[in-house]
Amino acid sequence: MSLCRAYRRVVEDASSLLREYYGLDYYVEVVGKGVSGDISRRIDIVVEDYIVDRVLSTGFKSWVLAEERGLRKLVEVPEHILVVDPLDGSLNYALRIPFAAVSLAVYTPEARNITEAVYCIVRHVFTGDTVELCNGRVHYNRVEVQSRLDKGREVLSIYTESHRVLGVIREAFTKQGLELKTRTLGAASLEASHAALGLIGQFAHLTGKIRNVDLAAALTIARVLRAHIYAQPPVDQISTTELQTISKVVVAGANSPLLSVLDQLFSTTNTENHE
Repeated sequence: MSLCRAYRRVVEDASSLLREYYGLDYYVEVVGKGVSGDISRRIDIVVEDYIVDRVLSTGFKSWVLAEERGLRKLVEVPEHILVVDPLDGSLNYALRIPFAAVSLAVYTPEARNITEAVYCIVRHVFTGDTVELCNGRVHYNRVEVQSRLDKGREVLSIYTESHRVLGVIREAFTKQGLELKTRTLGAASLEASHAALGLIGQFAHLTGKIRNVDLAAALTIARVLRAHIYAQPPVDQISTTELQTISKVVVAGANSPLLSVLDQLFSTTNTENHE
C-alpha cells in the first residue's frame, strides 16, 4: 500500500469513528489532562489510541507525536515521524458544533522543518472536505490545486485577546479598501488550511495557545502553495518530535493586508496575556 493511501485511510477511519461517537455524552466527559497540560476528554484519548493502532496496521515503521501522550516510539528506528491532531476542535465536538478535523503530517527522520512533511492531510470530520499533500502535489477534495486561490480576501480567521491588535488589523484592511470580516471557528487546522489554499484570505493565531500538532499539516500545505508563513518561533525551530507551543503564526496570501502590519503583530510589546 502506498504511503498516501495508507495514511489517508487512517484519517478517514478516525473521522468515521468520531462521527459514530458524536453526540454521546460519555465520550465528551473530561477525564484528566494530557501531557500538554490541557484537559482531556474521553474522545481525545480514544481517537488518539485508535489512530496509533491504525498506524501500526499500515506496515510502516513510525513514531507518532500527538497531544494526549506526546511522542510514542512504536519502533526503535522509524521510517516516518507522524505529527497528528486526532481531534482538532475538541470543544466544538463536545458542544455538538459540527466543525472539527483530523490532521496528520508525515516526516522522514531527517526532516528539520515543520513545513517539510512528505505527506499530510486535513479532513473535516463532518463534511469530508479534505486538503491533502501527496507526491508533492496539493489536492482539495481529490482535485489538484496548482496555485493558491484568491477567494475571501476580506475574511480573516483570527485568534487574539487584544482589542488593540484588532484595531491595527482593521485599519490595515481599510487602507486597502476592504471591510474586515473576522471568524474564530475553533478548528485551527481547517482554518489555516483554508488560508493556505486561498479559500479565505488569511489566518492568524496570536494568543500563544496553539501547538505544533495543530498546524503541522496546514503549514506544509501553505509552503507548497507559496502562501506566506510567519511564525514565532520560526518554522525551522518548530519540532516534529516533541510538543511545542507556537507563540504566534500567520498564514496569508501575497496581497493580504496583514503583511503591512506584521511588525506590529509580532513585536514583543504586543504579547498577550495567557491563561
